[in-house]
This record gives sequence, structure tokens and C-alpha cells, in this order.
Amino acid sequence: MNDYLQSSLFQKISREEAERMLDCSKAQFREYPAGSLIFGEADRPQYLYLLLEGRVQISKHLPSGKRNLLFQVGELEVFGEVFAAAEDQYYWYEAMAVKSSRILILPYHFIYGVCSNACEHHRMVIRNLLDIQARNNLQMTKKLHIITNTTLKQKIVLWLLDMSRDQKKVVMDMNREELADYLGVTRPSLSRSLMELQKQGIIRIDGKKIWIENMEEIEKIMEDE
Repeated sequence: MNDYLQSSLFQKISREEAERMLDCSKAQFREYPAGSLIFGEADRPQYLYLLLEGRVQISKHLPSGKRNLLFQVGELEVFGEVFAAAEDQYYWYEAMAVKSSRILILPYHFIYGVCSNACEHHRMVIRNLLDIQARNNLQMTKKLHIITNTTLKQKIVLWLLDMSRDQKKVVMDMNREELADYLGVTRPSLSRSLMELQKQGIIRIDGKKIWIENMEEIEKIMEDE
């Protein structure tokens, strides 16, 4: 299992300081089986979550019954932080463990209500959390840019470019059904567009790996925006 101190939430904080803070905050370590709900859309925000092991998906269910996958949470990443200053509200989305997961849970009132000791390491956690929120906001902005494109092929290539980080290769961390939910399309449409891009020699697919083969054609697809 990953050590929580490896998370950016505890950056520049010693083990002794972190353990003292977890004890003071009454933080909890919890296990969630695959398929279990961590929090639902109708729940009130109370906690900040740090995924130590497993995989969590954050999604929104539409009135039509369709699921919109907003983002995935990887190990040592924080989630639920967007509601840290809105405890009187309800969650707008749900969090579900898609693999057996171990999570560190910290109460909001401790994180943002600096204790009487006014510890420097407590203030450092708040600064780290602000950095995490900024990165997560950027990620959501990127997603908005992807899903607001006109065609499905544009959405796919934008997602590939973002995920490849100039390496020209993507190792998918979700299946096609999940990717379709992320892009806001149906799985058959996604599979059809991926196959067309492969037949055109623009990408090459091998299991969960996708290679970008023709950057020139990728750019042409983007020029049609």
C-alpha cells in the first residue's frame, strides 16, 4: 500500500507532524470494496478523501439515466476537495470505488478550521490543498475543451494529445465504456470512430495501448473545429 506521505497533500510535512495531525483531526482509514459508493449526489460534504490504493471514479448521473464520467482518481490523489468550503450544500456528483480501495478520510472542519495550536504543518496542508485544487481545476478546464468540440473524432484526438503528453502513446486507464462516458458519447460511436482513425493510419490500437501514428492528420482533424 502507498504511504500517504507520498501524496502532494503532505508535501514538506514530516511523518511525526503528519501523524500528530491525523490524530488531532480524528482522521480515518477506510476500506471500500469494488463497486461500493463512497459518497452520493444527495450526501452533504463532510470529508476530504485521499486515495491510497485502488481506483475511484467521479461521475454525474443525468435525468435520462446516462452517466457522465467526470474524471478518475488515481492512487495518492485527493478528491472531494471542491466542496471543502460548502458544507451546507449537497454533492453534485458521486464517487465510487471501481477497484477495492483504501482511503484516508479527513474532516473538513479540521482542515479549514486551523486548530488552537496554529501548527505550521497544518497551514502547509492548506497550502498544498490549494495547489491541488488549482491542478484539478485545470484538468476540468481541459475536459471542457475536449467535450465541447464538434465531432467525436476531434474529441478523441484532443483526449489522446492530452493523455500522451508528447509521447505519442497512451496507455488507457479505463475501458471503452468508461471512455465513452467520459467523452459524453455512446460506446458503439466511440468504437466506430477509433476503428476509422486506425484504418486511416492516424492511430494504432493494441489492447489498452494507443499510438499516434500520423500527427499531420491529427492536426487536420483539429483544423476542422
